[in-house]
Amino acid sequence: MSMEISNAYSSYVSNSTYATKSNNQKQTTESSITDKASTETQSSTRKTAADELSYLSKKYSNYSFVAANYSRGIKYGSNSTTNVAISPQFLSKMASDPELEKEYEKNIAAMQECDEQNVRSVAAGGWHVVAQGWAIDKDGGISKWSIVQKDDTKSHLQTMSENAEKIRKQNEEKKKERADIEERRQSSKEEAELKEKLKEAGETQFGSKYKDTIVIVQNDNGTDSSKNEKDERTAVGINLDMKI
Repeated sequence: MSMEISNAYSSYVSNSTYATKSNNQKQTTESSITDKASTETQSSTRKTAADELSYLSKKYSNYSFVAANYSRGIKYGSNSTTNVAISPQFLSKMASDPELEKEYEKNIAAMQECDEQNVRSVAAGGWHVVAQGWAIDKDGGISKWSIVQKDDTKSHLQTMSENAEKIRKQNEEKKKERADIEERRQSSKEEAELKEKLKEAGETQFGSKYKDTIVIVQNDNGTDSSKNEKDERTAVGINLDMKI
């Protein structure tokens, strides 16, 4: 009787152990399958170039993406967006390589700021941007293109520079005018003093007979600096050869 109970217990323990081991193996297998399926789902989210282009367009809503091999002369996208043309071959590479995709997402994110800097730089030279964009070729090479026009109006920096030059010239002219006025004032003062001295000398010599003192100041070139239109009019018609 004791032998039968012992054998029955041993059989129960053995079966229980097998069942536990079997359940553990089943759970492990199911977990592995689940993880594998999850991994496969994550890695297969974007399988094609079209999938990658759709993903980028949704992530960067203020960008304009096209799948194209860019060549010179092609203009694409809106002037108000950041335009990016990506080779279909490279889009496929990004779709199948998460690390490559992550690397180029950083480059794409920086393109908008570069566009804004480009607009400012071009404007400083008196130009304006008509259109601009980016191209990523099949090997991952990045290129920038811009279409610009010369402004009819002058740039802000040019206007500031010209205004500064104009003010400088005006200041120089005013300074020269003040110097000329001071020079004429000083000259008039000296002429008046000279005339007064000559007048005193004439009155001393001739008394009440002396009527006037005329002083004519002559320039270095022989012209009279004190000559005016009235002098010219009064001189017209005088005949210095008139005989008595």
